[in-house]
Amino acid sequence: MASLFNFATPVPAEEPSPARSPETTLGPVRAVEEEMIVAAQEEDGGRPVVADGDFERLSVLGVGSFGKVVLARHKATGARYALKLIALSRLTLRKQLERTQLERDVLAGLEHAFIVKLHFAYRVPGHVVLVFEFCAGGELFHHLCAKRVLGAKAVAFYVAELALALQCAHDHGVVYRDVKPENCFLDARGHLKLGDFGLAKTGVFHATTGAHSICGTPEYMAPDVIARKPSGYGSAVDWWGLGICAYELLTGLPPWYTADRRELFDRIRLAPLRLPPHVPPDAGAAVAGLLRRHPLRRLCVADGADALRRLDFFKHLDFDALALGAGQPPIRPCANLKRAAEFSNFDARFTALPVETPPDDAKSPDSPAGYAGGLDAFKDDWVFARS
Repeated sequence: MASLFNFATPVPAEEPSPARSPETTLGPVRAVEEEMIVAAQEEDGGRPVVADGDFERLSVLGVGSFGKVVLARHKATGARYALKLIALSRLTLRKQLERTQLERDVLAGLEHAFIVKLHFAYRVPGHVVLVFEFCAGGELFHHLCAKRVLGAKAVAFYVAELALALQCAHDHGVVYRDVKPENCFLDARGHLKLGDFGLAKTGVFHATTGAHSICGTPEYMAPDVIARKPSGYGSAVDWWGLGICAYELLTGLPPWYTADRRELFDRIRLAPLRLPPHVPPDAGAAVAGLLRRHPLRRLCVADGADALRRLDFFKHLDFDALALGAGQPPIRPCANLKRAAEFSNFDARFTALPVETPPDDAKSPDSPAGYAGGLDAFKDDWVFARS
């Protein structure tokens, strides 16, 4: 599982690249079954709050370095949510703590049809908890692995939804920095939800400046990130990531893929883009536009997602209607399921695990000591409830 539900931070440039297979992906946990906003149980300053006892934990959906993601039922309403439980003993560095807080802050401030919704955030001894909408369809990557490639119309559909999500983030000064199929989740109907904002950066309102960290998943890094220029990079890197994602959905692998990190970066910077013969010309033109190496010439940099509306590849889509949830998604992840609908799109290795999360194990000889600030480092501003 990954992201939202991916506790494992995407690989920094200095570490080995992760294997590209479903077995090495921890999956997500988002998808809305139908929007069921919890009516308040308690009131704090006029806003609803929740406690851990308000949820019945049903199944583990994913496990990662910092904790686990659990499917839970809200006892009062019956609504399903994805609880991301982050063990404080595992946050051994200040940067890990800061990224955890940033994910909470960013998702508390964003609300969009194609961004996974954060409903609540609360604390329990040893853990901080993020309560997300449950995406019963699992990761888009899960479905890509099952199908090997997606058809052109399916790719156009999901690229359009992802572009609208990125546009919303950029409008709020957030650069995402880790666009890939593993971080895209499907709700029960099959609509896309962008999740795992742990590598996002706020305060970035320019296409080519505002961020400097070399981070992300190597296969998806833009040349402007790899270049390490003193001026840094900006939101244009997300449109590059969209292009890589589109290429992978069409072909089954990112372009320029190789396990050799140095060779990979050389290819990203210099190698020509080659599209297999089965890729339709209009799809190839869209991908090529998104993968222009000069960030200011990259498709969508000037006009955001609106630039896609003018392309032949997307001419069959009504973007305005799409943003309102209209249209039939090309993947129906919860139709004709043999396993329980709540679990069937998640790895059985995780769903079979004990659901109860043990107490904080900071004193265990096998566990890291945890960041010195502990729970106090998050203070009261961790608690959140979407009104």
